Amino acid sequence: METAAWNKERFISGLESGKLLPSLSPLTMRLIELAADDNSSLNDIAALIEKDPSLTIRILKLANSVFFRFGNPVKTVKQAIVRIGTRQTRLLALSLLLKDTFPMSKVGAADYRRFWRLCLYQGLTAQSLAQQLKTGDAEEAFTAGFTLEIGLLALLHAFADLNETANVPWYPLPRLLEWEKERYGVDHREIGEFILSHWKFPASFILCQKLTALTRRVDDLLPLVKVCAMASQLSAFICEPGANLPEVFDTLEVRFKLPKPLIHEVVAATLQRVDELAQTFELEVDSKRDTDALMEKARVVLEQLSDKLPEQQPPSDTGFLPPAEPQSLGDSTNAVRHTLETVEHEIRDPLTAVGGLVRRLAKTIDPASDQGKYVQVILAETERLEQALKGLAATLKDK
Repeated sequence: METAAWNKERFISGLESGKLLPSLSPLTMRLIELAADDNSSLNDIAALIEKDPSLTIRILKLANSVFFRFGNPVKTVKQAIVRIGTRQTRLLALSLLLKDTFPMSKVGAADYRRFWRLCLYQGLTAQSLAQQLKTGDAEEAFTAGFTLEIGLLALLHAFADLNETANVPWYPLPRLLEWEKERYGVDHREIGEFILSHWKFPASFILCQKLTALTRRVDDLLPLVKVCAMASQLSAFICEPGANLPEVFDTLEVRFKLPKPLIHEVVAATLQRVDELAQTFELEVDSKRDTDALMEKARVVLEQLSDKLPEQQPPSDTGFLPPAEPQSLGDSTNAVRHTLETVEHEIRDPLTAVGGLVRRLAKTIDPASDQGKYVQVILAETERLEQALKGLAATLKDK
């Protein structure tokens, strides 16, 4: 299959004909209708779910999970719906069925596992953001976040036989969209708009796909669109090895006005919830491994910040580069003062962001475990750098 001959019109035509996209089951199509209908009853939803034994088992498992567990275990779908909530059951069941429509593992050059892991984190971070910000419907946010990159799944499915799908530049999103446009004449967000429209998803979900959400003023975005745009950043923060923590924090703070403590809380809450939900979705996710990866990113940032501080000494036994206490500037010139002020500015924000994240994640980790001991080393380095920064600030104040 030659990608050079592809363009948006040809791709959409292939989607419409069903050649490039698996067909949704009648059960999924009916559930989409119910998900868009606030008047659908508990009996309607229960009867539909009970037609699929696998879906029934997973809904019961979810109702008895740590997310909703209280009192005696539920034994029927109706009991599960009462416990989970009618709207949330519809949307979670829909997400489960959509996941079942596509492959879950590696097919040819396309590795779907990475895609589904990203989807689950996007859904959870969107849900957590909606809850924390008290904006919109948290259950709707989960499904909108979960389907945010559905167009990428269609691309993987269509071109799974091409070796280049193994080299998809997943991060950052603008580069990925540009890469897709160059090769296929269409990007996955455009495909996502078509797919969700074709499947008759709510209009608010379709708006989340539009690229204007990436460039418009945040205040002009609908609550669900805004939450999904933030979830895209936060899920990359967790999932993508190339995500630069200070840059992601800067985007979330400057563009979306999210305070650092809220970012820390959403990340921690997502990591605490992801394993059990991954089991329900039958996906491969390991929160311990993902937490370790975040900690390693934090360690790298701390090392880079340490390098920026003046008057470096040889590395300490922690493996970091400990700077000496800032020396008196004496007769330093204004240029030297300006340089030190710049250094302080460049260090303060990322150190606050990373240090706060490490402290929040540390609360979820057993300090006696190997992971906990590693975290303690990172916490000690964070505190050392904070003290060095205070010393630098004091020197500047004296001048």
